[in-house]
Amino acid sequence: MIEAFTKAWDERKHEIEMGFKNKAPESYEEIVKAVVSILVESDDWKNPDPERITAIDHGDYQGTFLFIIAADNYQPSDYWFVQVGYGSCSGCDALADIVSMETNYDDEGNEKGPSEEQVKDYMTLALHILQGLKVLGGEVV
Repeated sequence: MIEAFTKAWDERKHEIEMGFKNKAPESYEEIVKAVVSILVESDDWKNPDPERITAIDHGDYQGTFLFIIAADNYQPSDYWFVQVGYGSCSGCDALADIVSMETNYDDEGNEKGPSEEQVKDYMTLALHILQGLKVLGGEVV
């Protein structure tokens, strides 16, 4: 794992968790974006940019997403990537399994967002994405 990213995760993972409590992510790309958004250090010009995520998917019902994240500087030459496997049903896809869990309702029967268990599972997916992030093409200095 990238040490600076691990430190940022430890300090700011609560921000992702609060976001997931308010609104469940609808895609793996949303989870990748949430993770990348907490990795930004304001004074470092070699930050991964959560607005510069390219998703590659050559699968069909199952496969692997390849997310490539560019640095947030002008004409970046620094990139990171992460691979995320997916399936076509809740039995073979982690995100689909979380989404398929029982919906959380308030006393009036209105949907009130993800359950605590779903948020915990979304956070586990986010952690796995963090753990899978690698520098593309060498070491970012």
